Amino acid sequence: MKQAADRCGISYSSLQNWAGGHREPRPDALITLGSQLGISIDWLLTGEGPMLRGQSAQATAASSEPANPREQAILELYRALDEDAQREIQSAAEEKKRLKALEQRLQELEAVVADIKRLA
Repeated sequence: MKQAADRCGISYSSLQNWAGGHREPRPDALITLGSQLGISIDWLLTGEGPMLRGQSAQATAASSEPANPREQAILELYRALDEDAQREIQSAAEEKKRLKALEQRLQELEAVVADIKRLA
């Protein structure tokens, strides 16, 4: 465990706390662990599926292939970025998704309010 902590630039005590269930690691720490040690992020988060990345590569290869040239181009650009830039893009995409869900909910609520006004 000490070697893993050193390799990832994470304190040994933090790694012990995470492994012992005493604390929850930050998302960026999980990403670092996964990328530096070749461990699946899904496995780190849930304990399910293969522990090592690429163990089920054949099974998931077809489903992970980009569906069109635009997706392929975006994926290639993303892979060319450093880890910090990738995290920024992921955060921006997650925020965009969250905002889209909020806008959808707002439209639903506006429709309910309009229905109530019509009935009043």
